[in-house]
Amino acid sequence: MLGAAFVAQPLVSEDVLEPSLANEAAHALDVAASNAPPVSASVAAGAFAWTNGLSRTAIAVRLVSSQRADGRWLSGTNDVTSAACSILKGLR
Repeated sequence: MLGAAFVAQPLVSEDVLEPSLANEAAHALDVAASNAPPVSASVAAGAFAWTNGLSRTAIAVRLVSSQRADGRWLSGTNDVTSAACSILKGLR
């Protein structure tokens, strides 16, 4: 019997958002609280340090899924919505 080995290759790049995820990110931006306070660079860096080394897809999934029902993102007691929106906009 002859066997063949197939190596599974991903069909899409993790650094390109699939259309459905891009739509979810756009929706998250649409419903984001518009009165979010500005966030200092040090707070934003601490809140989103987990993004280092992740693909654009992984970052988008995590941000979209962590948005609260009121359209905000929180890190502890800090409202980091404006920083989250900036990151999502940069992923497009």
